[in-house]
Amino acid sequence: MGRIKVDWHGSFAVIVTPFTKGGDIDESGYRKVIDLVIEAGCHGLISAGSTGEFFLMTNDERKRVFAIAVDQARGRIPVIAGTSATRTSDVIDLTRTAAGVGCAGAMILPPIYIGVDDREVVDFYTRISEEAGLPIMLYNSPTAVKNYLTPQLVEQLMVLDNVVAIKDSSFDIRQLNDLVRFCGHEIRVFIGLEDMLLSALAVGAVGAVAMAPQVVGRMAVELYEAAVAGDMERARELHLKILRVYDLFKVGSGYIALKESMNLLGKPGGYTRPPMKMFTESQKAKLRKILEDVGLLEPSTAQATAAS
Repeated sequence: MGRIKVDWHGSFAVIVTPFTKGGDIDESGYRKVIDLVIEAGCHGLISAGSTGEFFLMTNDERKRVFAIAVDQARGRIPVIAGTSATRTSDVIDLTRTAAGVGCAGAMILPPIYIGVDDREVVDFYTRISEEAGLPIMLYNSPTAVKNYLTPQLVEQLMVLDNVVAIKDSSFDIRQLNDLVRFCGHEIRVFIGLEDMLLSALAVGAVGAVAMAPQVVGRMAVELYEAAVAGDMERARELHLKILRVYDLFKVGSGYIALKESMNLLGKPGGYTRPPMKMFTESQKAKLRKILEDVGLLEPSTAQATAAS
C-alpha cells in the first residue's frame, strides 16, 4: 500500500452539534448547519470535533452524527469524522464506523487525558492507521491533551500511509513554520485558529479547521480565497473582522459562544448539555456587540438611540 494522497485545502468547517433544550440531538438543526457551511463555500466539514462537543456524546451518538453528516453533505464536500478518545480500541471502532458510512477521513487527537510518551503516541496512531482504514488528520492541541505533536514527532508519524494532514492549534507560529518546513511536502498543514489563518497561509499552510463559517458565513471562506488570490488588501480587511469575531471566545466557553452567536443570528445553534451551560443575558449582550461590530447584526434600538 502506498501513501494516500488528498487534496484537502481551504476552510474545513468544524461544526457544532445542536442539542434540544431537553438534551437530545437536534437532527433537523444539525442538517441545517451542514447546509449553512456548504452554502458559505466551505471546502470540507468536520463532524463531532471538539466544537461539536463530542465529549458530551456517547460513541453511538457520535456514529449517528457521522452518518447524518455524510447523508446531508451528499458528496458536495468531504466529511471528516472526529474520532478522538482515550482508548485506542474506541478510536479504531469510531473510525471504522466513519469509514463505513462514507466519511473521507478522521481527525484524531493523541490519547485524551492521560500522559503518554512519543513511543506510545506512535504506536497509537500506527494501530489506527493499520486497523481503521481512513486517511488521518493529526490534531495537535496542547490545551486539550498532554501530548504535544512536535514537528519531529509528526515526521515519525508521516511514515504511516494513512497520515495525510495535521490540524495545528498550538498558538505557536514557529511550530507552524516547522510543520510546513519539515512536513508540508508530505502532509497537508491546517491551522486550527482562524485568527492566525492569514499568517499561516503566508508560511505555507493550506487552510483552516474553521469554527467561524457557521456564524459569519461566506466571510470566513472569503478570507482564505482573498489570501490565496494575493488580494492582500481585502484579506487584511477580512482578517481584522475575524479577529473581532474571535473575541467571542473571551466571553465564555468558546463552544457555547458559537452556539449562542448562531442563535442570536437566527441559526440553529441549539443548546448544550451538562455540565456546560448556556450563556447569561449579560454574556449574550457581549456577543451581540461583537456581531454588530462586524456587520452581522444591526445595532439594537437602545444602542442606536444612545449613539444619537
